[in-house]
Amino acid sequence: MDKICPICGSPLREDFTKPKEYMWRYDCYRCGKFKILEDGLMALNGLISGIELNAKTKIYISGWIREHQGSDIIIDAERLKSLMSLQELSVFEKADKILQYLAKKFPVAGATINYKFYKIGEILSLIEHQTYAKSIEDPSMKVFKENAPDLLPIVAIGRIIDVREFYYIWEDYLINEQHYISKESKITPAGWAYLETFRHPNPDSKKAFVAMWFDKKMEIIYDDHIKKAIEEAEYNPIQIGRKEHNNNINDEIIAEIRSSKFIIADFTGNRGGVYYEAGFAYGLKIEVIHTCRKDWWDNVVLRRVKAELRNKEKEIVKIKEKRKVHFDLNHHAFIIWKDGKDLHDKLLNRIKATIV
Repeated sequence: MDKICPICGSPLREDFTKPKEYMWRYDCYRCGKFKILEDGLMALNGLISGIELNAKTKIYISGWIREHQGSDIIIDAERLKSLMSLQELSVFEKADKILQYLAKKFPVAGATINYKFYKIGEILSLIEHQTYAKSIEDPSMKVFKENAPDLLPIVAIGRIIDVREFYYIWEDYLINEQHYISKESKITPAGWAYLETFRHPNPDSKKAFVAMWFDKKMEIIYDDHIKKAIEEAEYNPIQIGRKEHNNNINDEIIAEIRSSKFIIADFTGNRGGVYYEAGFAYGLKIEVIHTCRKDWWDNVVLRRVKAELRNKEKEIVKIKEKRKVHFDLNHHAFIIWKDGKDLHDKLLNRIKATIV
């Protein structure tokens, strides 16, 4: 079998097709449906400098594609470069994704998850060693065709590295440790209760709230770059300074955050309001994308300020100003930007890669 996915190496459901010049369409058991442009294929084959995709990176890209099924996924060199920065997941985060996926597939409480999980090892071994039989009548390929549609999406969603990791998450953690899955392969009451903690308040919202410093230069950055990136990602930007209203501004801010799919919090200027708005969104389980201009990230700068001396005379003096994002936040995956274009490009990639 030579028709395999160029990302994860799994067999394709159907032969790839070429709907138009320089674009190929794939339907993979593991990744799902997606399209690849010519430079994307070149990057996957290691022919574009600056894009190095190892086996683990491809596993995470496969998972990202699977999570975004339903949208028109087009993979090119630029998209692959942005997906290289996908954060690695902990064992617990992988388990959460698997549990959430199964809850969507089996939404009725008490339903048995009738997948043959004991076949995962056999299926992953075929993919790892690329030992596909040529005949579809071969017993190993029959096992693959019967079980891959159920099992490989779970492997993709969980960013599973190998069969050992899957069984550790499935048996040791979800069944034996947390008791979120019963030994009869049902989501337990404890599992359903845990799933409630992940409920997004606004899953269908197209709003993106922007918390930022209302400085003249930053307003230009918003108009020319932040707003543009949000709209290109097909969301509606909300910046409270641009919205007409008759309400108390704090009430208006809270109302807009509550109804947003995600917020962008730019910490340039180290404004207290941005900290408050980001924290409020975080408490509501609304995704926060953290950004900051490079000169406000972690620097000490000299500023010239007008000071009044003891003799009441006024003089221009130099002072040291410490610019640093608070340590409670600086461990997050911040977008550190140099100029408007840099922010636009990084922000657009982050929205596309992380907002589901």
